[in-house]
Amino acid sequence: MGHSTVVVKTKFMVHSVQSDKRRIRIWASAAMIYLGSIAIPNILMGQEVNREGWPPPELKGLIPYSIRVKQEDGVEKLVEKFYTPDGGHVARISGNGKIFAYAVDSDREPPIDYLLIDPDGTGKFTEKYRSEDSYKIPEWVFY
Repeated sequence: MGHSTVVVKTKFMVHSVQSDKRRIRIWASAAMIYLGSIAIPNILMGQEVNREGWPPPELKGLIPYSIRVKQEDGVEKLVEKFYTPDGGHVARISGNGKIFAYAVDSDREPPIDYLLIDPDGTGKFTEKYRSEDSYKIPEWVFY
């Protein structure tokens, strides 16, 4: 009897340890998913946000050297490129006649330095993207 009691306790202890390990793995997985859901969008979307907005580039007196029009996602997208006096260039990007972004490049060589976007049509360019980031045409441009 004493021997079988030890075996029962051992089986229970093994089962209990396995349950604890399983519970720890589940909690660890849940924690990783949660932390990933917070961190990954910020890593993948390397945008900066400035509630006051960044000033749009000064294009007064500059003449576009390139104008491209194309349909994109149901929007007539117009990209006007300007050389800047300091040796760079700027692209003014509009959709359906509404300016929503500026691409800024200081050396005229790819990639661009950054992209400023007005996400809500207020005239404030509050989002700044790196060259490797993707962006969507803001919803307000469609209306």
